[in-house]
Amino acid sequence: MWRVSPTFHDVPQPEVQHVESTFSAEGLHVVQHPHFGRHVVTSRAFNEGEVVAVWRGYEISESEALALQPAQQEQLLQVGIGRFLVNDDPLCTADFINHSCEANCGFLDATTLAAMRRIEPGESITFDYAISDSNSFVAFECVCDSPVCRGSLRSDDWRLPDVQRRYAGWFAPHIQQLIDGATNASPATTNRPR
Repeated sequence: MWRVSPTFHDVPQPEVQHVESTFSAEGLHVVQHPHFGRHVVTSRAFNEGEVVAVWRGYEISESEALALQPAQQEQLLQVGIGRFLVNDDPLCTADFINHSCEANCGFLDATTLAAMRRIEPGESITFDYAISDSNSFVAFECVCDSPVCRGSLRSDDWRLPDVQRRYAGWFAPHIQQLIDGATNASPATTNRPR
């Protein structure tokens, strides 16, 4: 649900009841930037932990996500391992929140984005897609221009020690489970018979 692309009017909706609409906090605005394209900035301050956006929609499986056009895949929010949130409503402010390798927002749960630190008026609202995405179609070249830019985003960036340190406590639950599983399965902590 992050980069600019068409809405999902041509995607069949499964038999799941549609829940409330996506929420974008007051003070968020979509602006055009010559380098970043459309992105979200704030006209007010956000305190650490304050909710910035909550995405709503219905879940589809990974096989259903892979059957979508690439432009449609770019609008998905991964909410579990092999599970994606799709919304056939028109794009709203929260849908234009961009990736940054030095983000200012993180997840409280699979769909709720909050400020990781105080965010001042005029700042772009961003999150590092590595904290929510582990799917094969998330890969792209990054243009965030952050001093810590990784240059690209890949499906296993959540494994990077720097990413894990930077966003500790702010990963979407399914990515935190992957991190915990990888940590518990590492040779240093695995009790294997010799």
